[in-house]
Amino acid sequence: MTPRESQVSDSNTGTMLLANTDFGASVEALLFTWASASLVWGGSANMITRSSNDEDKPTAQVISPSEYFEGNDGPWSTFNLRVGTPEQDIRVIVSTASPESFVVLSEYGCSTSVLETVPDNCAVSRGNLYNPNESSSRNELGLFGINDNGVGLEANLGYSVRAEFGTEDLGLGLTGPSLENQTVAGIAAAEPFYLGLFGLNNQPVNFTSLGNFSSPSFLTTLKDNGLIPSLSWSYTAGAPYKAHYATGLKQVYGQLILSGYDTSRFVENSASFTMADDVTRDLVVVLQSVSYSGSTSMTLLSEPIDIFIDSTDPNLWLPEDVCDAFERAFGLTLDGTTGLYLVNETYHSTLLNSDAEVTFRLSDVRSGGDAVKIVLPYSAFDLTAEYPLVENKSYYFPLKRAANSTQYTLGRTFLQEAYLTADYERGVFNVSACSWAAGAEENVVTIPSKDSCPSINGCSSGSGNKSLSGGAIAGIVIGVVVAAILIVAVIVYCIRRERKKRSYTTHAPAPDMAVITGPVHNHHSSRRTGKYYSPDTVGTRTDAGGSEDNRNGNGESINGESGQQELDGQDTQVEQTTTSGEDESQVHQLHGEANGEPTPIYYELGGKEVAKTNPEAASELGSLPLPLKREEGEDRLDSPFVSTLGSVGWRDEGEDVSSDLVSPTTPVRHGF
Repeated sequence: MTPRESQVSDSNTGTMLLANTDFGASVEALLFTWASASLVWGGSANMITRSSNDEDKPTAQVISPSEYFEGNDGPWSTFNLRVGTPEQDIRVIVSTASPESFVVLSEYGCSTSVLETVPDNCAVSRGNLYNPNESSSRNELGLFGINDNGVGLEANLGYSVRAEFGTEDLGLGLTGPSLENQTVAGIAAAEPFYLGLFGLNNQPVNFTSLGNFSSPSFLTTLKDNGLIPSLSWSYTAGAPYKAHYATGLKQVYGQLILSGYDTSRFVENSASFTMADDVTRDLVVVLQSVSYSGSTSMTLLSEPIDIFIDSTDPNLWLPEDVCDAFERAFGLTLDGTTGLYLVNETYHSTLLNSDAEVTFRLSDVRSGGDAVKIVLPYSAFDLTAEYPLVENKSYYFPLKRAANSTQYTLGRTFLQEAYLTADYERGVFNVSACSWAAGAEENVVTIPSKDSCPSINGCSSGSGNKSLSGGAIAGIVIGVVVAAILIVAVIVYCIRRERKKRSYTTHAPAPDMAVITGPVHNHHSSRRTGKYYSPDTVGTRTDAGGSEDNRNGNGESINGESGQQELDGQDTQVEQTTTSGEDESQVHQLHGEANGEPTPIYYELGGKEVAKTNPEAASELGSLPLPLKREEGEDRLDSPFVSTLGSVGWRDEGEDVSSDLVSPTTPVRHGF
């Protein structure tokens, strides 16, 4: 035991703690400092995490649909564009093949120059009209065709239309991202596009007549400006026919997500696809089989074909023999005037009640391998044609006879039941069957850039691949910091609680000053120590004359006189050094027995004179033989060095009681 430190025993808990005030305070201050540092560090770490995931690092952009189903060959779920300055709201169809956007011009779009009869609701039916003269941010580039010499948008399908190209401020969705100097083309003709288009393709728009001027796509500009993490998107066309009161489903609008996908909207599968080298026909899959099931079952495709997925056009462009098989399965007849497979009202009801469906099996290889099946019920083919596509509103089946293999296309009809995700950075895409779970909660996963995550298998870059979100990482960091703070708080609380207990601990009684001013020598009993006496035990001592002196546990006699107490609880012998005319007296070992060893000689502390002891007098347990020198007839005086401890103590059965004295500051030990 050092002078700076003492051990305090709690009689209830036996807990030992540092009692030195300065040292304990230093430890507590250190712990509080560490806790404060942890709080600051933890807060900073969380802020960095949030900044990295929510601010510095872009995430997927979910573009809300317009909540309209429209078009003269649909109906189709549309999306909003904010065009020009000030913004003009236009509703358009998503084109997975086009790199630019198209809007209907107000000057010609609803004029007799393009329509023999202008409908009353023409502007609304065409998704609203764009007036370039009312925009201060419009920069005209000129009049160009949408394709040239068989190259460009829908050139393989024979589409041909001229448009006024220019750069313009363009925003996607009602509240989505907005960019300056985007390629926006104005169209007037009602065919082939009755509604405008928003282009998702990543390729730049090239203008050869303007000195090979090139304009980056909307998707590329978003990535370059740090608004999305990767050149990728997910799209499904929506399904108005899914509304069903029995299942709780409502009309399902289309979904468009830039740099991400929504796991709640599709069924995961193991098939993945590699983009084709032709940038104008990049989303090519192998159509391994097409089968029909209804009143009968039949195979509609005899051998696998390569086919392009494109939402720009609504139709399925298939080989002639496959179209013939569709005609037999559904009882279709091609209308020579319109070139459409029209369905009359009576047969339309029959088909709706037939529960007929067509299954498309897609893979990246011509036979075997991983594949995905997309099932289209007849209701997915149940579309409506309107003016100017037909004179009178009619039901039609969206099937087209392809002239050659370059026209093989799965159009927008197919994407009602298919969820498409394209990743241009890795050159891959996924096709999955749509999920129609009522009340499914949206779960958007961001697709990271190839630079941050090169491997598609280990990163979120398509359906079925997931990564740990920023919220989760932040949660882990917060949990670690909170745990550290709680540990520190518990330690500090324990220190404070024990220090508070210590302030109520009974201190040792002040010793006699006479003992302090002189040398004190301790002599341990030669006997094996046993149980200690309790310091508050009341006992009876008998002096050498046989008289009894009752004292209480505090060393105070019953008659009010105070006894003296040993300082350290050890057996002490004091040898008188003051000449008294008598033989020198000794105070022998308390509660001890002769063991044959020579008795050490000690000297009396300065203070009251002590009479010589009789070495041959029997020492009783708990009493001190004190034959004091006194005059005849004088009352005997108690020695100032008589122990205040009683002679009666507790013991375990079978054990001897130790004769060592117990000091109030000495821990009570059992079993020794």
